[in-house]
Amino acid sequence: MRNSTVDRPNVLLICCDHLRADWLGCNGHPVVMTPQIDVIAREGVNFQRAFSEAPVCIPARRILMTGMGNHALNMLSYKEGQPFIEGPKLAEVMTRAGYQTFAAGKLHVYPQRARIGFEDVQLNEEGRKLDGLIKDDYEAFLDEHGYGHLAWTHGVGQNQYGLRMSPLPERFTTTHWTAQKAMEFIERRDPTRPFFLYVSFDKPHQPITPPLEYYELYRSAVMPEPVCGDWVNTKRPSRFDNLAVRNNYDLWQNHPFMTQQILRGFAALITHIDSMIGVLLGTLREHGLLHNTLIIFTSDHGDNLFDHGDFYKSDYFRGSANIPFLVRPPKAWGEGHGAVRDRIDTAAPVALMDIMPTILDICGIDVPPTVEGRSVAPLLTRRRGEFRRFTCGYLAHNFAITDGRFKYMWFAQDQLELLFDLDADPNECCDLADDPAYLEQKELMKEHLTAWMVKNNNPYAQQGIVIGKEKLKPTSTSPFPRTGYNNRGRH
Repeated sequence: MRNSTVDRPNVLLICCDHLRADWLGCNGHPVVMTPQIDVIAREGVNFQRAFSEAPVCIPARRILMTGMGNHALNMLSYKEGQPFIEGPKLAEVMTRAGYQTFAAGKLHVYPQRARIGFEDVQLNEEGRKLDGLIKDDYEAFLDEHGYGHLAWTHGVGQNQYGLRMSPLPERFTTTHWTAQKAMEFIERRDPTRPFFLYVSFDKPHQPITPPLEYYELYRSAVMPEPVCGDWVNTKRPSRFDNLAVRNNYDLWQNHPFMTQQILRGFAALITHIDSMIGVLLGTLREHGLLHNTLIIFTSDHGDNLFDHGDFYKSDYFRGSANIPFLVRPPKAWGEGHGAVRDRIDTAAPVALMDIMPTILDICGIDVPPTVEGRSVAPLLTRRRGEFRRFTCGYLAHNFAITDGRFKYMWFAQDQLELLFDLDADPNECCDLADDPAYLEQKELMKEHLTAWMVKNNNPYAQQGIVIGKEKLKPTSTSPFPRTGYNNRGRH
């Protein structure tokens, strides 16, 4: 612990669920309106190549809260009902350092009422009920105001594409409620202690059910069509087809109106979040806290949103794995360290594991030795600093490695290799894996990815499987996977 609590900055960590980086105004989306989020980017550094190492909810959020990779967390796929491993967690470290710690919104931990180090939590579990949870705090709020019976009457599943207007008035939506609980904390905080406030929105994750007034902002909008790479017909991962059947995509893939509606609804959910962030920042400003608050804005993962005929998350294409990562330092720290404003960084392969050490570094708190991520604080300054060369990701049967410019992906079950130059091809439409001009680059990345697998005792490394060599036995799949699934409760 390097200094007293008196001169430490406050911390506001905002996390969305399912928000891909390129669906923000500050990252160039031509339609989506995010003026409040754009201000955070303008006042700090926007890491546009940020990477979710395990792009699905539970593993990604555990990486965020521990600074550890998913191998160390024993979380190599989406897995409900698995307690956190022992070891220091972000809120736990902040609480021990004298911070008031509070979380509003989605935690997605187990047991569901575990606070993972926060002094208090106002919880939204999105309808999940595991091992005895009867009612989360959001559901109790709805029941108290007579709206509990309406929450799920939109009829769209938690992992189902489609658009319905929210059956709830705007101020009873999860987005408004989460921001409201955060603002109540600011109003009621202990003014003698700095705070760590975690605001975790469960949107724009499905179901896509925006309030009508936010959908109206996009009713006439023409959303950009999903992109499609030149590699799709020759290197189509089997997961694409499995997910297409699961979503009845064959029934509506040539239905442009439905696709446009889904994309408009997704945009409306994002702008709703943006508006609530604006009110939250205004609350900080009213209390004279904004200048001395470190603000980080991120997401656990994105959504492919039909790019290349792909769905949801769990792979390493841009839509799934490229997340927002905006860091706006507190004023005093920025002035003392020569921090820059309005910088776009497309070089550093920053990732979720870097958020915990960044917060601790800027707050003057020692980083636990278990943390595998690195602080991005040096990258916020004019002097800059060195960062790691590569960031690797693994989830189930999918692997990826990136240096910020190039991204190599390996689909182990299909033995497919893809290589993209993100500077020249940000939409990942031109595969370079078989181009002789990029053979050296591909082999370099494969070498580092293999070393990372061996170091972490990855299941594929345990079996002696070499990237791109052995043909694996295909896994059997039902000709009729479940469709229209989990209409409520499951994630």
